[in-house]
Amino acid sequence: MPNADRSLTLPQNARTLWVHWGRTGGGPRFLAELVGGDLASGGRRDDDTAVSYNPDAEIAARFEALSSTGLLSFPVRTYASARGVLLGLPRLLWNSVRLRRWIRKNNVTRVVSVMESIYESFALPFIVPKNVEYVVSIHDGNFHPGEQAATLLRCARNLGFRRADRILTFSDEVAGIIGDQVDLPVTVGSHPPFDLLDAATTARSLPLPEQGRGRPVVGIFGRLEPYKGIELALHAAAILRAQGAPEFELRIVGSGPEERLRETELGREAVWDSRWIPEDEISEVIDNFDIMLLPYTEASQSGPVTLALSHAVPCVATPVGAIPDQVEGFGVVAQDVSARAVAAALGELLADSSRYQGLSAGAIQRLTDQPDWSDLAALVRTGRTTL
Repeated sequence: MPNADRSLTLPQNARTLWVHWGRTGGGPRFLAELVGGDLASGGRRDDDTAVSYNPDAEIAARFEALSSTGLLSFPVRTYASARGVLLGLPRLLWNSVRLRRWIRKNNVTRVVSVMESIYESFALPFIVPKNVEYVVSIHDGNFHPGEQAATLLRCARNLGFRRADRILTFSDEVAGIIGDQVDLPVTVGSHPPFDLLDAATTARSLPLPEQGRGRPVVGIFGRLEPYKGIELALHAAAILRAQGAPEFELRIVGSGPEERLRETELGREAVWDSRWIPEDEISEVIDNFDIMLLPYTEASQSGPVTLALSHAVPCVATPVGAIPDQVEGFGVVAQDVSARAVAAALGELLADSSRYQGLSAGAIQRLTDQPDWSDLAALVRTGRTTL
């Protein structure tokens, strides 16, 4: 039996606790942007908003600055290593008891988990009192083969579904996947771009070596997991070069299992920056791309697309999940998931500077129509179905 959808009876200004306990990656940033958007929404008091974050997060200073202004906050420290997952369990239990009391004491009536993480996803279904609405955000409908901690997160997700009153997703693709798994109300929002405050306002031009402007940089960014299609991208680059395509640099930035390809003969097709990229470097990394390559072999959607959008960087993507919809207006979609198809789509863009500039302009146009973080926060608060 599904839980009652209390979002339809709670007032929009119900005191809402936004939660994410991750330390790195897009989760803390997503939380910070969403809390900022919630605070910027009109028609509510600032004390309608509360946040629970990890004080060891890369961007913890952003949350501490908000707390210093009087924002209700509850920090939760988790772990920094695989060994720390077990060693931190006693502290997690103590924090769980404290947070449950804190929710009651501060009259919180809605709790929103903005992105899955191991401690948070296991703990919140037990912490959130039954008379408090619990909203679970799902960014990817499926767990990927070989993904770290996928088994634990799958168990935690199932726990969350049993307690949740509503599910929040960020594409129709993911909503469809989740709708087949649970009998719960599903809200479909739109993932606003990161870097909105510094978003591009001028269309890019494709660098042309013959004009002395260097080679275009075709970039891949993020966790280098098998499903990201790194090997496929390397094969596509080799195909293009064998065909005498315009000069370009394939730049792979990030860390993960597919770093193994760096030392292979095929890996020489790319320039590698194999490391965890700190939050304060991400914008510069994306801004230095001329094209973002998304050669996924399977996925529901892609987080880096939102960064490409903010920086007006045209994309080349495979026809996987919701990614074609994500890049609509500023991207080229390959005919299928193969090295030859990716090579054809990428070569098409590299050879057409006018189309490239048009796609970059298309990104800027999409930004003007794109819902922002305040819109997303309001969607969660109102319980509407879509944004």
